[in-house]
Amino acid sequence: MDVSREIFWNVGQGARYLTYGFMVVTFIVLGYGLYKRYKMWMIGKPSSFNFRNRLSDRISYFIKNGIFHRTILRESYPGLMHILLFWGFFLLAIGTAIVAFQDDILRPIFGINILKGDFYLSFSFIMDLAGILAVLGTLIAIYRRYIQKPQRLDNKMDDLLSLVWILIVLVSGFLVEGTRIAATSPEFEIWSFVGWNVAKIFKNMDKGSLGSLHAFFWYSHMLLSFGIIAYIAYSKLLHIITSSVNMMIRGVEDSPKGAIAPIPDFETAEEFGVNKIEAFNRNQIFDLDACTRCGRCQDLCPAYASEKPLSPKKFIQDLKMEWERVAKGGKNEDGLIENVISEETIWSCTACLACQVNCPISIPTFDKNIELRRYLTLTLSKTTSETRLLFKNLQQKYDPYGMGKRQRTEWTENLNVKNVQEQEVEYLYWVGCVASLDDRNRKVAKAFVNILNNAGVSFGILGQDEMCCGDPARRCGNEDLYLGIAQSNVELLKELGVKKILTTCPHCYNALKNEYPQVGGHFEVYHQSEFILKLIKEGKISVSNTLDGVVTYHDPCYLGRVNRIYEAPRAIIQKISKGNLVEMERHHDRSFCCGGGGGRIWMEEHHKRINHLRIEDAKKTNATILVTGCPYCLIMMEDAVKDKELSDRMRVLDLSELVSSSIG
Repeated sequence: MDVSREIFWNVGQGARYLTYGFMVVTFIVLGYGLYKRYKMWMIGKPSSFNFRNRLSDRISYFIKNGIFHRTILRESYPGLMHILLFWGFFLLAIGTAIVAFQDDILRPIFGINILKGDFYLSFSFIMDLAGILAVLGTLIAIYRRYIQKPQRLDNKMDDLLSLVWILIVLVSGFLVEGTRIAATSPEFEIWSFVGWNVAKIFKNMDKGSLGSLHAFFWYSHMLLSFGIIAYIAYSKLLHIITSSVNMMIRGVEDSPKGAIAPIPDFETAEEFGVNKIEAFNRNQIFDLDACTRCGRCQDLCPAYASEKPLSPKKFIQDLKMEWERVAKGGKNEDGLIENVISEETIWSCTACLACQVNCPISIPTFDKNIELRRYLTLTLSKTTSETRLLFKNLQQKYDPYGMGKRQRTEWTENLNVKNVQEQEVEYLYWVGCVASLDDRNRKVAKAFVNILNNAGVSFGILGQDEMCCGDPARRCGNEDLYLGIAQSNVELLKELGVKKILTTCPHCYNALKNEYPQVGGHFEVYHQSEFILKLIKEGKISVSNTLDGVVTYHDPCYLGRVNRIYEAPRAIIQKISKGNLVEMERHHDRSFCCGGGGGRIWMEEHHKRINHLRIEDAKKTNATILVTGCPYCLIMMEDAVKDKELSDRMRVLDLSELVSSSIG
C-alpha cells in the first residue's frame, strides 16, 4: 500500500485555486492591518535605536525566551499554557508549509516530495500531537481566564473570541482528518492517532455522506484558519508579532538597564519630559502595543501591593488607549498628566524595575514614568513638598539631608582614613550621602573601612568635597540638577586621576557605573559585595563562620535586579553564617522592594507601608538576622522591625557590618 495521501482529497481542483486565492486575500488583509499599525507606531519621536546593533545577541535572546519560553516559564502554570499553544501552532505552521510545498503547484518549483513512507507516518503523528498540545493550551487558557479568573487578568470580549476561534479551528482540523480517514480507511493512518479515533465517530456513515461532511468540514476549516490569520493585525493576537519583536528590542538593550536615558538636546529644548503621547519615542510607543495585559508586572509591583494608585499594567494600558485614540485622529489638547495618568500615580513608583525585569517581553514602565516626572518637575515646576525640599538641599548643601559638607567627615574620627586629595591611592571609597550623614549608616562606613584596612587596601575618600551622586534628583525628574551634580563630580574625579571606585550604596554604584558615562565619567566601579568577596577569595581577609541563628538576605533592587549582583552577597553570608541562610519567598529577580527607591525614601507614605510588607516576608523565614547591602534598605528594614515590634527577635545588618565583626 502506498503510504501517503492526496492533499486535496475529495474537494477537487477548484478547492486548490480557491485556497491559494483566499491565502493571497488573507495576507493582503493582514499586511494592510500591520501597515496601519506601523503608521500608528510612527506618531512617536524618532529613536536612536539600531536593531542591527548586537543583532546576534538579540536573536539569541529571542530563541531562549521567545521560542523556548525561559521568561514566560518563570510562572509554571501560565507558562505551561503558553508553551503548549506556541509549540502546538509552531509545529502546525511548519506542517502546513510542508503540505503546501508538496502540492502539485509548488512541488515542481521547490522539488519537494517527502510526504510518503516512514516520513509521512512520523509527520502524521507529530501533526496530531501538535494539534492536541494546542487544544490543551487553549482549554487551559479558557479555564484560567473564565473559571479561575486571576485578579490580574482583565478578560475582554476579544480574548474570548480569539480563544474560542482558535479552539474551533483546531477541532475542525481534527474533524477534517477524521472524516477523511473514515472514508478511506488506510491502516497506516493509525499514526494519525487523534484523527483515527475521531474517525470512529463516523464509522457507520455511508461513503457519500462522509464525502459531503468532509467537504463541509474542509471548507469551514480553511475559511476559519485564513480568517484568524487575517484577524491577527486587528486583535490581541497581534502580540504574536509585537511581543516577539519587543523581546529583541528590549531584552537586549544597548544601554545598561539601570541607566535613565538623557534628555536629547537638553540645552535647546523648549520643554522637558512628556505630557503628550506623541512625545514618547517610537520604541516606547511600540512597548504599549506589545503589552499582552498578562499582569505579571502588577503582581510584583510594591506600589500596587501597598494599595497606592499605581498598577504598571494599568499605567501601560492607559497610555495605550490614549495612543490609539490620538493615532486614529483624536485631539490631544489637555495632555497626559491628570487626564490619563494622575500625579499621585506618577509619584507612587519606587523605580525598582520589578515590572520590567519580570515582564516576559521586557516592557519598561519607569522609562515612561520618569518622562512624566520630568515634565512635572522641569516644565511645570510642579512637584511634591518633599521633593522640593530634597532639591533645595541638593542645590544648597549638596546632600539630601541639607546637613552640609562639614558633617560629612564626622564618622572618620579616630579612623585611619586618607583623603585622596592629599595622598595617592589605588581606590576611592565613595561613601555616599546616607553612609556619611545618617547615624545608623555611619556604622556601615566604619565597618567597610575596617575591612579595607584589614586587607591592606590602598584607599581614600573625598571627605568634605564629596557631593551626592545625583541619583535622587534624577529619579525624581530633576535632570537639570542631576546634570550639574554629575558633571561637577566627573570633573573632580578626573582632576584627581581617580580610576577605581568602591561604594557600599547600590544607588551610588548604579549612578557611577551606568549613568556617569553619559557625562564622560568612565570608572571601574565595585559594590562592597563584589569587592569583599574578591578580598576573601584572594586571602586578604579571613572570616570565621561563627554567626549563630537563621540569616535571611534582602536583595536591594539596584544591586540585584538592576545590576545582576545576586550571588556575591550570598556567598559572603554563607561563609559567615554556618550555612544557615534561608531565602525569603520573594528573592532574586522577584525580590520585593524596601520602598526607598525612586526618591520615595525622601517622601511620606500615605497608604500601606512597603517596608512593612517586606518585613513580613522576612518574618516568615524565622530569621534572627536580616542582611542587606543598601543604605536605603537598611533604614527601611530597621524602621519596619521597630514598627512591627520585632526588635527582640530580629536584627538588621549591612553586609559590611556582618563581615567586619567576623574578621579573624
